[in-house]
Amino acid sequence: MEIEWLHSFLILFLCLLLSGLFSGSEVALFSLDKKKLISSNKNKSLLIDYILQLMETPKRLLVTILIGNTIVNVAAAIISVNIALQLAPIIGISKSTAILIQILITTILILIFSEVTPKIIASKNPIDFAKYTVIPIYWISVIIYPVSKIITDLLKLFSSKINFSKSKSAIMYNELSNLAEIGAEKGTLEEGEHEIINGLVNFRTVLARESMTPRVDIVAIPSDADYSQVLKIITEAGYSRYPLFQENLDDIIGIIYAKDLLPFLSDDNLQKTLSLKNLARKALFIPETKKINELLHLFQESKLHIGIVVDEYGGTSGLISLEDVLEEIVGEIRDEYDQEENELIKIDDHKYVVLGKMKIDELNELFEADFSSENDEYDTVGGFIFSHSGNIPKDGYSFVKNGCKFIVKDVINKRINKVLVEKLENDSAEESGKKQ
Repeated sequence: MEIEWLHSFLILFLCLLLSGLFSGSEVALFSLDKKKLISSNKNKSLLIDYILQLMETPKRLLVTILIGNTIVNVAAAIISVNIALQLAPIIGISKSTAILIQILITTILILIFSEVTPKIIASKNPIDFAKYTVIPIYWISVIIYPVSKIITDLLKLFSSKINFSKSKSAIMYNELSNLAEIGAEKGTLEEGEHEIINGLVNFRTVLARESMTPRVDIVAIPSDADYSQVLKIITEAGYSRYPLFQENLDDIIGIIYAKDLLPFLSDDNLQKTLSLKNLARKALFIPETKKINELLHLFQESKLHIGIVVDEYGGTSGLISLEDVLEEIVGEIRDEYDQEENELIKIDDHKYVVLGKMKIDELNELFEADFSSENDEYDTVGGFIFSHSGNIPKDGYSFVKNGCKFIVKDVINKRINKVLVEKLENDSAEESGKKQ
């Protein structure tokens, strides 16, 4: 009899211990930074390798921990019920009273020794806790793999059908934007702070093609240029990095860093041996549709500050830099080489001169109208006018759209540079045909 009691208490103790192991492992393993683990694993620790292997499939790991924890907690409850029922006649209480006491004691034991304590220890020393528990967790995950695989697949199926997270996150972002607007109106937020918050809210939706320097504005260096030609380009443009191309901008083979040319400055003989192809660094190519929040992480991981934006056919659409990405949050960043050109010149309350490169969203906000494309055919005022005209307009081209009159004032190299936009009175705001 005593041996049976001893077995029951030992199994109960083991269940509580395993429950604590699962609970603590959940906190420890999910609080570890994978990149830091990889960089710190110079000695190729076997335990770290096991941890990294588990972290490769986080959903499966979580399901394994939850299944294991559930099994041992249920087992602990069954064993404690059995002990309570055997103790009831010995200590002279009813079975129902014994069960109530058992529920209370088991709950306290699980909370203290299997939930709270191991999670506190794991949160304070996650790497040490993970090292102690990773081997049993790994082999348990192997043993119950068929069950965890089925549950993981079911979770994927349900999460694809019911997408709560995206709608919830959309509400959160909209609320944040609205709070920023209210803060700006009441004066609790400065104008710059308001713009930064809006920049952060919209950051996840902006595409590379919306922030890039367009192809026509790219300053690039031909691969057959000599030192004097390269020096002239760098002196006139004032940038620190330049795409290197062979035949045209669709054939970019690398990036030239201005600082890499410094050793050639004072050595005429070295200048004659300059090989731009050998000097060029690797170019990063980015699709037009890449979101800039993802691009920011890509720049960080690759330790690069510039990327070549390509269209669906592989042609060069433009160039985007780390500065362009950050400007979407903090606004325009200017250095000593940037020539400031007002994107907006106010003539009167109803009339403005805007640049062709002005974002169409900014024009919408300025005139409280909608000039956006339904199919995302254009992002700028110039693109909007091209879409309306169907050809390359000349100076003086005009038309009326959504209560506003547009007059092209300046076209340079087939590109719309300046446009006069006037808000019309209601009686003259009917759409008119184009005039050349």
